[in-house]
Amino acid sequence: MARRTFTTTIDDEIQKHFKESCTINGDKMNDVLEAFMQGYINGEFTVEKEVKFILKKMQN
Repeated sequence: MARRTFTTTIDDEIQKHFKESCTINGDKMNDVLEAFMQGYINGEFTVEKEVKFILKKMQN
């Protein structure tokens, strides 16, 4: 299997906690990410998105 570099932007806190969790569990980050990607491809889970709008009264 050929390997390819994959770069993307991730929220700082999520990345920090993900890295810590992988270290604690003795997992490589790329192995966990590949497992998530394969699970998503296989339809094992879906992502639900929620859009939230907040209306604020403007002060004059």
